[in-house]
Amino acid sequence: MADLSFRVATRRREVITFTLDGDEHEYKFNPPKVASMVMPLLEVKATDIDAARAAFDWLDRGMSQEDQDHLTARLRNEEDDLDFDIIEDIVEGLIEKVGGRPTT
Repeated sequence: MADLSFRVATRRREVITFTLDGDEHEYKFNPPKVASMVMPLLEVKATDIDAARAAFDWLDRGMSQEDQDHLTARLRNEEDDLDFDIIEDIVEGLIEKVGGRPTT
């Protein structure tokens, strides 16, 4: 008999939709496993850039090419207020939703 036993929460596999202020576009996110974002960071001496890249790659894997292109266009548009801080919020919110438990 094991000394400890841990419950593994069932991760969300359904598509998660979200919107961003300033645009009526509805994004659809098909959540990949969060470990697919974290494991590569553990395999190397990761920097903040590596972590950001891993988060973006994870976000991209869950979104259609159309949604990726739409988000990228907004980020590149100098007149659009959407910036990287919101992308961090999106990733954190999706991780929370996928895991079924709050991150804070």
